[in-house]
Amino acid sequence: MNFAHRVLIGNSQQMPEIADSSVHLIVTSPPYPMIRMWDNQFSAMDPEVGKLWQRLEIDGAEETVKAIYGAMHENLAKVWRETYRVLVDGGIACINIGDATRSVNGKFRLFPNHARIIGHLEHIGFTNITIYSVEEAHNQTDVQG
Repeated sequence: MNFAHRVLIGNSQQMPEIADSSVHLIVTSPPYPMIRMWDNQFSAMDPEVGKLWQRLEIDGAEETVKAIYGAMHENLAKVWRETYRVLVDGGIACINIGDATRSVNGKFRLFPNHARIIGHLEHIGFTNITIYSVEEAHNQTDVQG
């Protein structure tokens, strides 16, 4: 068997250089929604996320927090749909997912990214075969806001 190994660097929301059903394994560690270090990246990918953060500073509404979280996940959902498109039937996507604990608007909370991402994946058509959990040092609790 001949295999072509390629590393592509770019936006995984659209991968036109990769044919449908042509990849056997994808390994990714996306930015985690609601982890402070990724806020600017999500805002750069989608200006609506940045606008929502600005609105939160003004209105402080719980609905705005939920809208930010949802918009971040909708941006990742584009990646999951593209991943599904390029994987062969029976292909494997290994996704490093981190939950977020963070104070937003003075309220400490958990943002269960793993649950939201698994929900997106199953909705698209992926079959979840296992979850392997590892605590990551950079995903420390943010209690200061």
